[in-house]
Amino acid sequence: MLKNISKQGKGELAFAGSLVLLGLFVAWDTSRMDIPQSYSIVSPQLFPYIISTLVTLTGLLLIVEVLRGRLGTPDGDEPGAPFIPADRKTMLFLVIAIAVHVLLLEKAGYIIAATLGFWGVSFTFGSRKPLKDFGISLAFALTVYFVFSKGLQIQLPKGLLESVLPK
Repeated sequence: MLKNISKQGKGELAFAGSLVLLGLFVAWDTSRMDIPQSYSIVSPQLFPYIISTLVTLTGLLLIVEVLRGRLGTPDGDEPGAPFIPADRKTMLFLVIAIAVHVLLLEKAGYIIAATLGFWGVSFTFGSRKPLKDFGISLAFALTVYFVFSKGLQIQLPKGLLESVLPK
């Protein structure tokens, strides 16, 4: 049965299968949740169980639709247009930019990690003005940092800039 499915169909099956797995993981993780002993009309597990059920059912229904041959039409394409595979090089650079942000966040701090991450994403999407992109990335990272740390009182990692940034 899977031999008759196109590349697009296999991609849709992979996506639908990941939804099923995500829904099952959320249900399993919710079942392990520590519940406070205080009286409450609505359990803190109710909404995660609802979400996990909806995500799992959506994934299962998508699998059924793909197996029946009803594939989705990508945005901007006409039905019956040839399938164009994803640009793996662009996706790889995007994953690298996000990984740099994640790996540098604690040690280097939010501002440095976010600046490099934002700059990497702008490069990945085709911008070839590195100084301008770096400046915009830095300004955006600083804005987000100060809105969170000063405005919302949510402390982001200072990292290497700890001695320079205000308390």
